[in-house]
Amino acid sequence: MSEPTSSLRRSRSIRLTVRGWATLVVGVSLLVLAYPVGRRELLVAAVLALLLSLGGLLVARVRRPKLEVIRLFSPPVVSAGGVAQVTLRARNAGSVTTPTLLWNDAIPWRERQQPNELAPIRIGSAAARTAVLHYEVHPRRRGLFPIGPLVVEYTDPFGMARSVSACGDVDRLTVVPAVVDLPDGGPVLVDGDGAAQLIQRRAVGNDDDLTTREYRAGDALRRVHWRASARHGELMVRQEEHRSHPDARIVIDTRLTGYPDAFPDSESWPPAPHSDRFEWAVRMLASLAVHLDDSGFRVDVVESATGQVEQIGERWEGGQRIESFLTSLAAVRLLDRHHELVGASADAAGPTFAILADPDAEVVDWVLRQRRPGQSGAVFAVGMRGESRERFVDNGWLCIDVRSDDDILDAWRASATEAGYLRGAY
Repeated sequence: MSEPTSSLRRSRSIRLTVRGWATLVVGVSLLVLAYPVGRRELLVAAVLALLLSLGGLLVARVRRPKLEVIRLFSPPVVSAGGVAQVTLRARNAGSVTTPTLLWNDAIPWRERQQPNELAPIRIGSAAARTAVLHYEVHPRRRGLFPIGPLVVEYTDPFGMARSVSACGDVDRLTVVPAVVDLPDGGPVLVDGDGAAQLIQRRAVGNDDDLTTREYRAGDALRRVHWRASARHGELMVRQEEHRSHPDARIVIDTRLTGYPDAFPDSESWPPAPHSDRFEWAVRMLASLAVHLDDSGFRVDVVESATGQVEQIGERWEGGQRIESFLTSLAAVRLLDRHHELVGASADAAGPTFAILADPDAEVVDWVLRQRRPGQSGAVFAVGMRGESRERFVDNGWLCIDVRSDDDILDAWRASATEAGYLRGAY
């Protein structure tokens, strides 16, 4: 795990300061000179210097503070590139007042931290025993990151020895990919009036938007429509009408073999391979899924490896469904073990988007099967090889070539422009 850029470190250690080393050297020198010279004064000074330096080490060890730490994040889930406020409640669990401390919280990425001073925490009432500390963290990329333990540094009263100690447990900070607000348009909106009209009906609503039917064995209880059940005197469940609720499918390759730029990375928790291309793909997945959901589509996310993404729930579930989806993206990783790929489900309909880097032939075959005949398909190719790209083009897919450092918004606009060229709009 990367060392935090700070004067404090995670490891526990006790060492002499410059003053302590100087006092120790003086003591040893006087002790050596005391016997040949025959001066008791030198011997007394030598013993005093040795006691100060070595005693400082003992005092620093004995005065080690006992702190219980509670760590809170605000917001509890932060977007990559954002700022999270961290609040620490440090409680003195010892039987004596703590010394003056310098403190930092250990973080897994490189970020400049200036050591902060913590005044002595007394014993007594609960309020007197507790100190509240604040600082900010600036996570640069998505993931689950260990924050902590609290690292404190202190010296003995004479400044002879310095001790560094870790206090409290490690807490997890959830960092989700930053969502880019995509404008209206894009490849799905140039497929003709049919798709656009479906979106408008979904956004405006009509009598067919939501219907109910009687409860059947196997129906999920979360679909029960309680108002309709009370009116009919029996359990009724919500039934979506696909005609007024267009579907959209997003396919993402989560196989490690599809990202040749991946390398071992210990910054995330737990450690997982890191790929700039994959990070771009996840950011695009987050932005595209939220955009399609806002546009009225029911979004289905499909992964080439074992499923890790939580699907966006039903609209009546509220905003929590988007939060759950984005939170699951914080933990998405490249997998080297995966399930057998299968074809598209029978009810797959609507436009299909694929976000791929360098998929192998098996994945390409599988992605091509995800699109229904007659439906639009677009693939965001993050450095894809020519032969794979040609297969998508030959099968009628719109290919948008991007790089891992390209802006998500620029890629989306490029997809709309490319779709317009293909349909003769330019």
